[in-house]
Amino acid sequence: MFAHKFSMLIVSVVLLLLTSCGGSGGGGSTVAPPPPLPPPPSAAALPITAANAQDITVTVLEAITSTVEIINIVDVIGLPPIAASGPGLAKTAVSDIFTELLACDTGDATATWNDADNNLEISTGDTFDVVFAMCFFADTDTTLDGAISLTNMNVEGDPFNQIAPWHLAMTFGFDNLSGTDSAGTAILDGDLDLDMSSDDNVVINLSVATTSLTAQQSGVNETLTDYVLNQTLDLNALTQVISANGILTSSLLEGSVTFETLEDFWVIGDDNPSTGQLLIHDDSSSVLVTVVDNLRVLLEIDFERDGTIDQTIEVTWADLDIG
Repeated sequence: MFAHKFSMLIVSVVLLLLTSCGGSGGGGSTVAPPPPLPPPPSAAALPITAANAQDITVTVLEAITSTVEIINIVDVIGLPPIAASGPGLAKTAVSDIFTELLACDTGDATATWNDADNNLEISTGDTFDVVFAMCFFADTDTTLDGAISLTNMNVEGDPFNQIAPWHLAMTFGFDNLSGTDSAGTAILDGDLDLDMSSDDNVVINLSVATTSLTAQQSGVNETLTDYVLNQTLDLNALTQVISANGILTSSLLEGSVTFETLEDFWVIGDDNPSTGQLLIHDDSSSVLVTVVDNLRVLLEIDFERDGTIDQTIEVTWADLDIG
């Protein structure tokens, strides 16, 4: 659920806002249409049982996967392994960026770029504020309404030209930002911190964090709180190491679960994770999700959360079908 919501809104807003200026030569770019929104998954109300453990696992993993998708989509520096589409964010003069980017086919959009040091470059201390009023973009068949901001901008070195060492951080703020296409409407509210750095352009360190981020779609409300995802990419070995911790509150679960990575997830190329372990629990029950290999996952369910495994279920990654 989260993955498709974020894809729909972030592709339409962040890529449009940050990458359409192109490389150092400027010029526009075409933003790919957002993917269609899927129907809500089946309900999996708490507590965790043998009947709903798989659905609850899928709900949590999709929320985690969605923030990995954000890293992929909000590729503001054009890193090859996490490139989405279009050029990266150019560190160049962008004084005319908003007149080009915010030309709604119908509706309205207003934007403010606070160039903190007046250097006509995106640099530490700069902020962006954009307010959409039923702004329709024909190219993506998407209508945006609400507001987005970029704050806490921290630029060290030259991440835009990938001259190591470099560091880039920013906070995305969403104020009832809605995206509507032919498949439906998704709404984001809250904040998201993005942090990226590298000492050698071989190993890339990334993190996504939020104190609270809520997504709504098709009558389903989901909120991530106290959430941190860390990801390390090795561009030579083509590996990713991922950990995530936080709380997911979902109307699908009729409550909240806490999840904690006990063993980092290792991913080679585009394959499924081959190792990793995640504990998901509410106040009275839990499921320990252990990656057996890139084909199989073990779900160990503790009905009373007394430390005794009551039932074990083996599923495949295909069974989980993470969106």
